[in-house]
Amino acid sequence: MSNHKSWLITLAGSTPTGTDRADRAALQAGLDLALAAGAFGQRVTLVLAGKGLELLTRTPDRDDPLHRLLGSAPFYDIDAVYVLNGANTLTAFRDDLHVMAMSATEWLAVSGEADVVINY
Repeated sequence: MSNHKSWLITLAGSTPTGTDRADRAALQAGLDLALAAGAFGQRVTLVLAGKGLELLTRTPDRDDPLHRLLGSAPFYDIDAVYVLNGANTLTAFRDDLHVMAMSATEWLAVSGEADVVINY
């Protein structure tokens, strides 16, 4: 039996309190988990939606720790970052990551096949 699992981690930053600080903490926790899973050889599909999309803008605050942390995803074998229902040909995303669109139908298919599904 293999301990390699397929993980689907969705970062939307939607917390019950709805405060910016709580949303950022949720994004931080989810991103930390995604990178840790990748570091231990797990297959991670990382999807951003809602407030998480702010981490993918072309002109973010480059000193933002979450922006820098997300930029390290390829070093943890997370080769692509997906945007849930938000990417179109006019959307300008950061150029240091491979960003791809994912529909709700595709997300459901991936969630059905994943061993671990976590939403932040």
